[in-house]
Amino acid sequence: MNELGLLFTIPSLTALLSLFIKKTAITGKLCALAAWLQLALVISVLLPILTGHSTSISFAPGLIVDKLGSYFILLTTFVVACALTHADYFFQAQAVIGEPYKDSRLKLFYAVVNIFLMAMTSVFLCDSLGYLWIAIEATTLSSAPLVYFERNKHALEATWKYLIVCSVGIAFALLGTVFIFAASQRSDLGSGTLNVSELIVSAKTLSFPLLRLGFIFCLLGYGTKAGIFPLHSWLPDAHSEAPAPASAMLSGSLLNCALFGIWKASTVITAAKPEAPAFHLVAVMGALTVVAASIFIIRQHNLKRLWAYSSIENVGLMVFAIGLGSGPLFFLQALNHSLAKVSLFLISGNIVQAAGTKKLSKLHGLLENSPFWAGALALASLAVAGAPPFGSFMTEMSLLTLSLGHKYYILAALINVALAVSFLGILAHTGKVIFGAGKPDFKVFSERRAALVPMLLVASTLAIGLLVNYESR
Repeated sequence: MNELGLLFTIPSLTALLSLFIKKTAITGKLCALAAWLQLALVISVLLPILTGHSTSISFAPGLIVDKLGSYFILLTTFVVACALTHADYFFQAQAVIGEPYKDSRLKLFYAVVNIFLMAMTSVFLCDSLGYLWIAIEATTLSSAPLVYFERNKHALEATWKYLIVCSVGIAFALLGTVFIFAASQRSDLGSGTLNVSELIVSAKTLSFPLLRLGFIFCLLGYGTKAGIFPLHSWLPDAHSEAPAPASAMLSGSLLNCALFGIWKASTVITAAKPEAPAFHLVAVMGALTVVAASIFIIRQHNLKRLWAYSSIENVGLMVFAIGLGSGPLFFLQALNHSLAKVSLFLISGNIVQAAGTKKLSKLHGLLENSPFWAGALALASLAVAGAPPFGSFMTEMSLLTLSLGHKYYILAALINVALAVSFLGILAHTGKVIFGAGKPDFKVFSERRAALVPMLLVASTLAIGLLVNYESR
């Protein structure tokens, strides 16, 4: 239990200090440093799992972290650390080239981010589906102020849509959780339980009709939070209206939380009946999400919404990996997407800030205005689009190969075509931004520093593609 409290000590203290430190410049640097210290602390606490000396760590009843959960905690903390490091630059640049944000707004931003980090970390510690539901709901409530950061009518609309749509979805997930609990009451457990480890052990004796119904509701509920098609309506607005560091965290870490909820529920139904039609529904919904997102990508006119729909496409791939029952591919796809997408949102934030517009039709000549930013945007676009030898390409190839082994021939073909369409769409849009005549009113601030974190992330996903062995996944 002491280790559990240790995981939340730094974020809770930092959140409190963020509200009382007068100079926001100090707050920004403090939060970035605290996030990297939190990453080191997380590695220290989870070291027995990471080194293979233990398969799980139990903190309290219903709070157990396994290998997959530990990897996601590391990824989440790393994403937040990168986003906060860049946020310090982002808000400084805003004060120089645009209208500076009020100190009160920045203090709230940093405090909320730390609360958001604690909520996301909690998701991956939950062995109980009840605790999991509470933690995922907490991520919604703690991230809403980040969406409303700009305080304009578009941000307000995006925030309300985010809260209302995700609240409806989370209500479905709660109903699904209740059905799963009811299924456990008719098993050899003797009494009802929501602990996933106990449900898996007694999976064969659970009431399968209730379990199947519960799983479908959890899929729809957490799928709404993840942005699967056609339940994705909140995601493009929320990701495009939030400031760039917040957009990076929403895409690179928040979506993983909802997908982890689907994974947790899927492990129970897999243990009960691996060939259940309800489980195949996951693969179908993942493939349809990829196809739908690829069509939306072609038609985009807003730079940040382009990356939001790219996130939906990658959510589809992760859902498809869950449908195939592959935890390693699910995580690897999440890892590569998070690294590339955080890079894209951060560098796009620089571009939008300097150009004063998000419209793709008004963005051009980036190579002339800022060669470093153009290079970062080009490489990150290739990474998220699945170009070799980036990690996303290797994961997508492994997914398609595994899907053929499961005889999902039609779904594999649809995904293959959709990935090709989105690849061409992303390259077409980014090509127009990079090439052409430079904008005379483009305000570049600290060009190399602004590209540092995005380039680090791109290099990371490139290293994963070159070094990770995908053959056994």
